[in-house]
Order: sequence, then structure tokens, then C-alpha cells
Amino acid sequence: MSPTKETIDRIVSLEWDMFQLVNEGGPRADCQDDRDTFDAMRRAQFEAWSGNAAECYLEDLTLATLTGRNLIFEKYAHMMRTTAPERYAELTKHIKMPTSRIRALAREVCAKLVAQTEELHRLFPYVADSGRPLHSEDDIYGTVSVETYQLGELLTYSDITLAALLDHIDKLAAQGKSLAREILLGSVRYYGYASLEDAEKTTRERMIGGGRA
Repeated sequence: MSPTKETIDRIVSLEWDMFQLVNEGGPRADCQDDRDTFDAMRRAQFEAWSGNAAECYLEDLTLATLTGRNLIFEKYAHMMRTTAPERYAELTKHIKMPTSRIRALAREVCAKLVAQTEELHRLFPYVADSGRPLHSEDDIYGTVSVETYQLGELLTYSDITLAALLDHIDKLAAQGKSLAREILLGSVRYYGYASLEDAEKTTRERMIGGGRA
């Protein structure tokens, strides 16, 4: 069963509130003022989840809000482990660190999603290419890979949410489906494309016309 609109509305609202507090006291990033894109991309992700996984994550967000945690801030902190290790070491003093079970589940989910993303890059190189390298080994300061970004977020989830998400990924795979593909499809639909093939064709023509071969 898919998540309800009410569940997704609440998730995106709570995440947006947390996102507004990232870099508090410092300069705001442009994306912190772009609610429309934030909504579209986050909804595309959660609409592809199972209802159970989404409900579990909503509980994570609700509990985090009640206890003063900012899961979006923690996501970016985890991403710094490979891109800014000295800063990461400082931030670990101020965030709740994941348990060994959460780390294991997060890495398992991440490995499956990265493998699915590799396939998307092969099939839809113009649409799937975010400009990020795929693997953490290619991280450099200021450039975060898909793997590092994905793992950073997964490490903020509870073990219950991660287990539910892993179950959803495996059930989709048993049906010949890919969660990463479902999320990407949802993303391009928010931009008005009917399919990934349609988005790939249009994007390729635009980028080739702009000089990318």
C-alpha cells in the first residue's frame, strides 16, 4: 500500500521546517528558499515508498522534533565524514550517532540503491546524471557522491524505518521493479514528463543543442 497524501504532507512539512534551521546564524543556501523544488523532490521520493516505511519515517521525524533533533542537519553532518573529516569529527559531538544496527541496515539499503542508480545511469544517462559522482571513493571537498548523500540520509533513520524500507526494496525487486527508478520517474513527472524515456529524449536534445555530446 502506498503512503497517504496526509502522511507525505506531514513528512515534507517537518523536513522543510528542519531544513530552514540548517546553517542557522550563517548564510542561507539558495535552495533553502526554493520550497517548490524541495516539495517536488521529497514527494517524489516518499510517493515511491511503501505506506509502512513512510509511516515509520514520520514517527522518526515526529520524535526528533519533540526531542530537539534536526535530522536534516544530521544528514549533512554524516555526509562530511568523507568530504570534510575534521568538521565531521567536531559535529559528532553534537548529534545522535547511529547504532551498529542502524549502520548495518543503512549500508545494506544504500548498496542496493546505488546499484539501482548505476543501472539508471546506463539506461538514462542524461536524466539520471545529477552531476555527482556515484561512489564515496570519489568524494572531494565540495563534491558529494550519490552514495555519500544517500548514506548520510539513511543514517538518520531509525532501524525500524530502515527495515521497512529494505523490505519494500526487496518486494519491488521481486516484481522486477527498482525503487531508484520509481523515485526518478516520480521526479520527472513533477516536471511534466510522461515517462523516463520522454524525459531522456528531451533532456538529451536540449543538452546536445547546448554543446554536450
